Amino acid sequence: MSLRKQAIILGITPSYLSMLVNGKRKWPDALRHRYEELVNSVVNTTSSEQGPQATHTDTVVGGSGLEPLTSAMCLNSSPDLLFSYLSHLESRGLSKQYTEKIDEYIGKYLRAFKEVSFQSAETFLHRSVHLMPRTRARYSTYLRGFLGYYGIQFDIRVKIPRSLPPYISEAEIRKLYQTIRDKETHKESCFRDLTLMDTAVMTGMRRGELANLRIRDLSFETNRIFVRKGKGDRDRVIPMHPKLQDNLNILCEGGKPDERVFQMLPRSLGMKFHVWAKKAGVPLHTHSFRHYFATKLVEKGANIRVVQELLGHSSLSTTQVYLSLTANHLEEAIGLLD
Repeated sequence: MSLRKQAIILGITPSYLSMLVNGKRKWPDALRHRYEELVNSVVNTTSSEQGPQATHTDTVVGGSGLEPLTSAMCLNSSPDLLFSYLSHLESRGLSKQYTEKIDEYIGKYLRAFKEVSFQSAETFLHRSVHLMPRTRARYSTYLRGFLGYYGIQFDIRVKIPRSLPPYISEAEIRKLYQTIRDKETHKESCFRDLTLMDTAVMTGMRRGELANLRIRDLSFETNRIFVRKGKGDRDRVIPMHPKLQDNLNILCEGGKPDERVFQMLPRSLGMKFHVWAKKAGVPLHTHSFRHYFATKLVEKGANIRVVQELLGHSSLSTTQVYLSLTANHLEEAIGLLD
């Protein structure tokens, strides 16, 4: 019997079965027993005499004595399942903050149900129907990753309604700059914070990209910023604005190539902007500067595909949201009417 047909009977993916058989994944007890039953039944069926009327399907499925699982296999809930999955995520280099969120949510799921299956995961996800779509989408991603690790397909996805990003005015940006400059108690970090703001406004980089920016990623010879392993593990290059060059050069002076430019982790960087925005009385966060960057480029007439490349969007439709935000092209079209 082929590995693919064995996987169909067991209700798991062929790739997952292959990893189990080759020792690349640890066998869950329930699945190992079921696989042994399958192998033994096939051996017994093959060794016994079969009538000429018996079909190949009879030998594979009916002759196995096992019912093929239509949606997914079931595993007994156990803390060991979560521990193994978290160890796998950590080996891939995922952040502690991210794995802690998965630990909390999947832990609740395992305590709520005796079995890990498509049906129990679907029921558990439905309990969060009152939450925001983005939160439910994140939960479905957690469940899909966890179940998928054990070969259980979970294809339920939560659609997130597309909405326009908030428009950030130049007045709000200036107010935030002035608030940072006026703070007497933070003079030592004032230069760094202002340079961080400049970088956010003039590059449109994401929070994690700003935090993970290393000194080696800055080329002052070519005036380029190399964004490595951005969203979707994609690299990109952003030209360095002339106003940024001197300040970044001063900030990085004497530092080692592997050092973070802004000496902050993503969470700390986000909290830094949150504190400044709160003191300035403006509704801004780190992603606001990304919106500001994109909006200004579109308003100045930049090609939408160039903006897409600078932002690191995989889909042009994501970037086109900013066309609706500026609406300059719509006004021009209306102006053609006499």
